[in-house]
Amino acid sequence: MAYDRNQPHVYQEGANAGFHEAIGDTTGIFAISPIHLITLGFLDENVVNSHYEINYLLRLALQKVAFLPFAHVMDKYRFVLFRDEIDHENELNSMWWALRIKHGGIMPPVPRNNKENFDAGAKYHIPSNVPYLRYFIAHILEFQLYRSMCQLQGVTERFHLCDIYGNKYVEEKFKDMLDMGNSKPWPEVLQSLNGETKLDSGAILDFF
Repeated sequence: MAYDRNQPHVYQEGANAGFHEAIGDTTGIFAISPIHLITLGFLDENVVNSHYEINYLLRLALQKVAFLPFAHVMDKYRFVLFRDEIDHENELNSMWWALRIKHGGIMPPVPRNNKENFDAGAKYHIPSNVPYLRYFIAHILEFQLYRSMCQLQGVTERFHLCDIYGNKYVEEKFKDMLDMGNSKPWPEVLQSLNGETKLDSGAILDFF
């Protein structure tokens, strides 16, 4: 990582738990940008029309946006367990699906049985007690970082077609942010890139 060379070991982490996940996901979006694929010669520019863009955006939305309520439910369910607000004998599985239905609109595909099924436990983070909020934060932050770097390049609309490949200024700004590790509070680290100090879900709307 960029901060390995400059920071003491204690600061060689992401600015917060969400940063660690968001950095890789941000570069991942740039890597599959239609314009970037054209630049690398992997895609014919004549292929990128309105239908291609719609399919590209829909695929990303199903991957990124639909994930947000799931990530929210993961930790909400964990804390219901922590607060002992659930009847383990009769609600352990039904509470999971009640939250999935309420927040994500997702129904179980087949009838479930509280005595036999524990669907939440199929996700590693539940039985292993691993906090999941980091992934919720990361999915907001990745679009915020993406938008910020596109804006540094002068892009103000149609962010899904942005490509920063070869832009040394943007790359250095991004690297300078990574250099900080967690040596400063995360709002200050974020501010170094885009001047913002809060999470902004509006970046998701701007992208789609």
